[in-house]
Amino acid sequence: MFILIALWLLFALIGLAAAQKKGFSPVAGVLGGLLLGPLSVLMFFVSGVTRNDRNRKCPHCAEFVKAEATVCKHCHHELPPALIEQYKPSIR
Repeated sequence: MFILIALWLLFALIGLAAAQKKGFSPVAGVLGGLLLGPLSVLMFFVSGVTRNDRNRKCPHCAEFVKAEATVCKHCHHELPPALIEQYKPSIR
């Protein structure tokens, strides 16, 4: 019984690590790890939305486009320059 509880707590820690890696809530990661059990290992390896997958809305048609886009793929209007420096890690 103790081994089963320890194993489930390990799954909670894996869920926590997955949430922190992806930029999600740590509480959601722990709960996901506890609820999914052995499947929480997959949470760590499955690619989801991360901080690098940022989008912004086109001011003309209100559709989402990538933050780095210069032309809207939906309405083909030119987009104002984005402040993409905030999404890129600084190199020092």
